[in-house]
Amino acid sequence: MVLVVGKDMKKKKIEFERMIFFSDAVFAIAITLLAFNLKLPENSSHLARTSLSNYLSSISPQFHGYIVSFLVIGFYWVSHHRYFRYIKHYNYILVWLNIGFLMCIAFLPFSTAILNDYSGQRLAVILYAGSMAFVGLMKALLWWYASSHRRLVASSLSNRLIRSLTYHTLVPPLIFLGSIAIAYLNPFLAEFSWLSILIYFVVLKIRWL
Repeated sequence: MVLVVGKDMKKKKIEFERMIFFSDAVFAIAITLLAFNLKLPENSSHLARTSLSNYLSSISPQFHGYIVSFLVIGFYWVSHHRYFRYIKHYNYILVWLNIGFLMCIAFLPFSTAILNDYSGQRLAVILYAGSMAFVGLMKALLWWYASSHRRLVASSLSNRLIRSLTYHTLVPPLIFLGSIAIAYLNPFLAEFSWLSILIYFVVLKIRWL
């Protein structure tokens, strides 16, 4: 009987680790695809030095989208590992919530490409901010499901820590949702407001040290 229980626990641990490894793979692919959105001109080999300089200057907004997306995806990868340290069990609802979260992550290279090609246009900014907000909300939903009534987390996990982690999941999507409202007034100001996400990341990193 003990042997059967031990094998069952080992099997569940392996299946849980497979979910983590699959998540890591999706993050790695999504963050790599961002670089493919930085496009060189078709005749780049024939451009004069000054022309290439002008071209690089003209696509500077693409670097903004690349940097923001890279850091946000990187933060969510680190955060995903941090939160899953507290999740001790899993069920298929959690698996599908994680799939939904990863689906949103995998969509980010596309929304970043749209933002790069149509920088400053209201619809592109709204699409990008909306996709970023949806990622954060899916992560918040995943954590809420796992931590609610300590469904899948350790029973010893304090209420204070659960609340703190819940608040952290909500800050980025709320900022992106707020930028959607700003985009109706000024798309460029909405893009600038995303810098507050980076400031939040820095403050959060300092608190976690």
